[in-house]
Amino acid sequence: MVEENNCHFLSSRGILKSCDIYSVTPISSDIYIRNYNKNLLENNNYAIIYVCNRAIPYFIKNYTLPYKYILVSGDADETVPYNIFNSEDDLLTFLNHPNLIHWYSQNCVMDHPKMTRMPIGLDYHSMSKKSNDWGPQSTPLEQEKRLMEIIHSNIEKPFWKRQIKCYSNFHFSMHARYKYLYDRVDAIQKIPKELVFYEEKKITRDETYINQSKYAFVLSPHGNGLDCHRTWEALILGCIPIVRTSRIDSLYDGMPVLIVKDWADITYELLENTIEDFKTKVFNYDKLTLKYWTDKFNRHKEV
Repeated sequence: MVEENNCHFLSSRGILKSCDIYSVTPISSDIYIRNYNKNLLENNNYAIIYVCNRAIPYFIKNYTLPYKYILVSGDADETVPYNIFNSEDDLLTFLNHPNLIHWYSQNCVMDHPKMTRMPIGLDYHSMSKKSNDWGPQSTPLEQEKRLMEIIHSNIEKPFWKRQIKCYSNFHFSMHARYKYLYDRVDAIQKIPKELVFYEEKKITRDETYINQSKYAFVLSPHGNGLDCHRTWEALILGCIPIVRTSRIDSLYDGMPVLIVKDWADITYELLENTIEDFKTKVFNYDKLTLKYWTDKFNRHKEV
């Protein structure tokens, strides 16, 4: 069966299924450890273990691992580590345990020698389960094949040859439960309307990818978490995502991402200047690939 771990681009479930030990029936935002492919309490020295961010308290309470391991976590919108631990003492006790070699996490805001921020990447899993608003049910590889076709159809149109405007479809996701809903409201209120192409109605993911590939920029405000699939989709499609500054900014190092302090800072002049600046730079898009991250995980086994 073709899974996300056979895809080229980074995705949350691709990361999960590339680990040595993980749930074979993953549930986003799960608070429990369930249906793992191996017994966590057996000797799995230097194993790469995937845990949903929300399940980390359960993991710590119920599993004292007798071996060294690399922790990889994500698949939830919680801000790590501050939405996970009750106190700084609990956090430091966990981080300083000699068996924890390193911790890679999505939505991570902490600078620590044993922690590395990791992107959420693409969402292949939602459409692989069933049809939804994004399109018909299809395997991760089928989804990536269509994405690749769209990328190749725009190979002659890098961002500096596209319309100097910001693509937006985030306005269809303005849920009251979103922790950072205010950021989306702020973006709509402050960015000049003439600088934004707002999709008029919900369309399929493929249509979204085709449409946003016409524009140099993609607006990617925070939602329920600091990171957003939209940011990584934009980069893969050759666009420049625009994000508001946050404690995950270092994720974008070496990539064409426009980080603003305030959505009101976006002007036509800023967009023009950003294109002129970015088109002369050499960027490293390796962070968008699954292999980049799995190689990083595995290097800890070589030490």
